[in-house]
Amino acid sequence: MDKVSEADLVENHGLLRTDPEYYLALVNAFVLQNPSNPDGYFSRHQAWMNLGRPDLALEDLNKSLSLEPHHVTLRSRGNVFRSMGRYAEAIEDFDRAEALDPVAWREAYGPLFRADCHARLGNEAAALSDCDKLSSDHWTPGVRGAPAGTKAEVIAQIRRLAAAGKREQDSRR
Repeated sequence: MDKVSEADLVENHGLLRTDPEYYLALVNAFVLQNPSNPDGYFSRHQAWMNLGRPDLALEDLNKSLSLEPHHVTLRSRGNVFRSMGRYAEAIEDFDRAEALDPVAWREAYGPLFRADCHARLGNEAAALSDCDKLSSDHWTPGVRGAPAGTKAEVIAQIRRLAAAGKREQDSRR
């Protein structure tokens, strides 16, 4: 494939939904041409997620973070862990992302994602603490499988998830 630039990746980003295999080919070329650019690995993780390969997405996010720690990459890796049911690891990454940029953290559904993880681990108090950080006019369609609705609706779902998570944790003991 000819030289692929970051502009090419941005221009073709929509292919993630319509033709993730082609986008993967583009970003693979970019990574081969720019192996020390963390953005290539970050972009490739998105293709892997759309292709149902969170294991490979995780590898690329790890590589991206080794080249340049960034709050967006940490939040993304947290969501990959979350999609894999690795909630404790997700929470660790969400905590690190929040520490790097607390404002961006709140604006990018960070508290919602972390609340979901805490709830699935049965930790209702921590989950509700994150829900407290949601704005009073919060509404979401359920981004990346997180609870959907208004703040009150999200809290109700979080309580149910936490109760189920606690039962699961207790059954393992």
